[in-house]
Amino acid sequence: MRSIFASLSCRKFLGAIAVLVSLTFLSAMLPSSAYAIDLPTDDEQDVLVRTTLMTFNDANMTGNYSVLLAKGSKQFQEQMTAEKLAAAFESFRSKKLFFEGIVTDDYESQQKAKLDSEGALVLAGEFKNDDVRVKYKLRFAQSDNAWKVIGIDVDAKKL
Repeated sequence: MRSIFASLSCRKFLGAIAVLVSLTFLSAMLPSSAYAIDLPTDDEQDVLVRTTLMTFNDANMTGNYSVLLAKGSKQFQEQMTAEKLAAAFESFRSKKLFFEGIVTDDYESQQKAKLDSEGALVLAGEFKNDDVRVKYKLRFAQSDNAWKVIGIDVDAKKL
């Protein structure tokens, strides 16, 4: 009798291991939500940084934030207005912190591109030349197969 119970227990144990191994294998094959969105290539990141900062700079130079707003994500557009952006970035206009020339220069990334806990692409870095230093942290959301701004944090300083 002992041998029957032992063999049944052994079969249950082996069966449980087989199920566990199968589940582990299947879960490894399923895409994780953290990996469902591919990070843009280095070249695509470069374009995102430069075009976003140029649009931001143009808005500051002209006082017209409608294009920056239009290029933003739906989430960004729902939270902001052109007037709110103009008020938020008044100091750039009043101090004439314009940096159209620097955006064609090389820059240093402060961190590797990543998706944050909310699934936003975060790109952060710094442009610097003899005249100005521009630090940025940009957040993007993917919408209609394109990365669109959901957050912009820029600090510019004349040197």
